[in-house]
Amino acid sequence: MNVKQDNFDNSPEERHKIFFQLYANYQNRLLGYLYMMLHNENDAEDILQETAATLWEQFDTFEPGTNFSAWATRIARNKALNFLKKNSRSRVHFGDDFYDRIAAIEVENDQALSERSQALKKCLKKLSKTDMELLSVRYIKGSPMKTIAETFGRSKTGIYHSMARIHNLLHSCIERSLQS
Repeated sequence: MNVKQDNFDNSPEERHKIFFQLYANYQNRLLGYLYMMLHNENDAEDILQETAATLWEQFDTFEPGTNFSAWATRIARNKALNFLKKNSRSRVHFGDDFYDRIAAIEVENDQALSERSQALKKCLKKLSKTDMELLSVRYIKGSPMKTIAETFGRSKTGIYHSMARIHNLLHSCIERSLQS
């Protein structure tokens, strides 16, 4: 996730808010990345906490306009490698090239997800009002299909068909958007 330069010209409170938004958006992915490296949930959570503290301490050095997830992954990678080296007798440690490749894949995946997310936002704007209402009731409100069918005065099967059509429309639109 990139942050525009002008977002960093704000007050310390605004910078804190920006940090926590960025971190919250990436925290689960970062934990997954650490788990891939460490193969132990408790160790991954401990290193995540250390990483979060370091990210917070060094947020002033984060370059606006660059990729937060790449920056955070690099710091997490270094923390995990240090942990693995300190615990080399009790942990399997692959070569640094292996961990570099995992980090590169994580950054690539994050970029791909970001692009898909942007495409989804554009494609959602192209849906009809009724389709958007169906999606909202199902995914934002979390209503079961039976309730949706009753609300819209349609059969449950008809709602399932409509949802499948909407999903197919979105999938096609996203794929076209990513190809162009």
